[in-house]
Amino acid sequence: MTASGTNKYDAIVIGGGHNGLTCAAYLAKAGRKTLVLESRHVLGGAAVSEELYPGFRYTVCSYVVSLMRPEVIQELELAKHGLHILPLQSSFAPMENGDHFATYPDEASTREEILRHSKRDADIFPKFDQLMYEMAYAVKPILGMVPPDPSRPGLRGLRTLHDLGKHIGHLGKDTFHDLTKIMTMSVSDLMDEWFETDIIKALFGLNGIIGTKLGPKSPGTAYVLLHHYMGELDGARPSRALPVATAPRSAPRRPSPR
Repeated sequence: MTASGTNKYDAIVIGGGHNGLTCAAYLAKAGRKTLVLESRHVLGGAAVSEELYPGFRYTVCSYVVSLMRPEVIQELELAKHGLHILPLQSSFAPMENGDHFATYPDEASTREEILRHSKRDADIFPKFDQLMYEMAYAVKPILGMVPPDPSRPGLRGLRTLHDLGKHIGHLGKDTFHDLTKIMTMSVSDLMDEWFETDIIKALFGLNGIIGTKLGPKSPGTAYVLLHHYMGELDGARPSRALPVATAPRSAPRRPSPR
């Protein structure tokens, strides 16, 4: 491929958002001469930090870091390039009657908070949390697999199918049944199945719809909640974090037409 009639590139990435930059970085790391084209004056896309009010800089679309793969952070040495994230360890939901519901970094405090609203929900929460952990561990290895072409799998594709079948086989019948169920149900049904208190359902189920254009009764939103349980920060799961906003980095100049 060529750009501006003179420079030759192995790959051209259209868009300097976080996905485009990640792809470009891996291509460049593999020795490919790569060009990134971005129409805005800053790179980062949905994860860009901007100063919308004097003295306040923050990411305008990416509200938390939760699902960024740890291997990407390590392999691209993002910490050396200024990535700094702070653990987001608590959540809070106000109630119309002036009360509230919150979660905390330690299990004991969270249990006491749930207990204020419902003894039943406080007793069952550890079982729910454990189930979601197990489901997350069941799904997470699949995310790194490159799916084979079913019509022409080749040796690599057959090996991937074999590894996938082996992984699913090790889950056991009960885990596989629970995983299949969570993959298809709504987060509203999942919350109703486990909890009795509306405010607890609301705060726990929020991550089933956040970042989507779906409602809590939409099929598949239970998996969205599960996806957030796969978040990882320095080996700890589930984790969400706040990115520390840094000064925006200007995009490289476009090659001038000739």
